[in-house]
Amino acid sequence: MATFHPFPRLPYELRMQIWEATVEPRVVNFEFIYQRRWRIPAERPTYIKSSTPVPAVLQTCQEARNHGLYQKCFSEIAIPGHGAQYVWVNLGMDTIDIGESMFESFKPVAPLIHRLKFAREMQSEFFYHSEVREVQDFVNAKEIWIVPLDGLNSCVGATEEHYWPCGKDNVFYIDPDNPERVFVGSDGEDEIDTLYGPVELYQ
Repeated sequence: MATFHPFPRLPYELRMQIWEATVEPRVVNFEFIYQRRWRIPAERPTYIKSSTPVPAVLQTCQEARNHGLYQKCFSEIAIPGHGAQYVWVNLGMDTIDIGESMFESFKPVAPLIHRLKFAREMQSEFFYHSEVREVQDFVNAKEIWIVPLDGLNSCVGATEEHYWPCGKDNVFYIDPDNPERVFVGSDGEDEIDTLYGPVELYQ
């Protein structure tokens, strides 16, 4: 990358505007890695992993790092003995993708997360009757993005049957076979139902 040598001579306010313009919404992966493949309430995570790179602007210069564009987050749920564990996040813009990690593991930091993404088998008895209740811990969630591992049609009815702190119109169902296809709330469920037909959920 070419260096713009006159940049430090620009007015401070203009430099800050330029740094701020570099910030864009991201999907930040942040998962617990478990010892066993099957995740049950008695299990505990072994360590934390994130495949999301550090934002490039933070590697540019100290001024950019000090401006507070991103924060070191989630160190409070780090696992002792595995070194520094955190992720750089802009909590106002970034979506936190916890994958298949259990909600319970994120309870201490759940109120910090405004945009949550997770992957689940929506029809599994554990999720449908138990774990989904823990979504309410994400009290400040503005959006919730769900990847239904057991197929899109498993989402039909979920918007009304479960409580979503972000509101029903801010629940997004992502096609696990085509992430570009997204269905929104109850209207999205109607589309899914038309495409795939109803599925009997756990009652």
